Amino acid sequence: MQANPELDQLLQDRFGIPTSEFVAALKVLPALRPWAASLTEGEARILDSADFPEDRDAFLAAGTDIAGHVAHLAVTAFTTEEVAAGLGVSASRVRQKRLAGELWAIPDGQGWLFPMMQFETADNGRPKRQIRGLDEVLRALPTGLHPAAIAGFLRTPQPDLYHHRPMTPVEWLRDGGDIAQAVTAATSADWYTT
Repeated sequence: MQANPELDQLLQDRFGIPTSEFVAALKVLPALRPWAASLTEGEARILDSADFPEDRDAFLAAGTDIAGHVAHLAVTAFTTEEVAAGLGVSASRVRQKRLAGELWAIPDGQGWLFPMMQFETADNGRPKRQIRGLDEVLRALPTGLHPAAIAGFLRTPQPDLYHHRPMTPVEWLRDGGDIAQAVTAATSADWYTT
């Protein structure tokens, strides 16, 4: 790949990752299938008449933004072995927890990566335990959510989680908030707009 200093700088400024890591993360994302989101002629006419024409630049910008966020999740995530060592369990137990939906993982092409935001970390930056109650929240999320949707939910203040101000699910659980309320926030979220 030919070097592009402007692209390198933009990726570093916008997402805090180098180009090589962005490319590696793009390789594990599913391929774009435009036909899966295509509109019928009638639907397109309705949107055009309401002044909602197709905007290829907006589509590209949104896709790039999502790819950048997923790339950041991937490059800051822990491997199965790191999670196993940090939690004091075997790699097979980590896999069991992933399959049960208790640990959130994203595929990396050869295995699974576990986003850092779900863990309390030790002074050395390694995971030492999962955030209290997050396993229950993760199990309550709809299956098949895109990693950007899960991260967005966990980082977005939820109206059901309020203590002097709206709190994110991660803040709520770290602050000792009721796990059942966080589970309710996960099940009542509007997954079309999160």
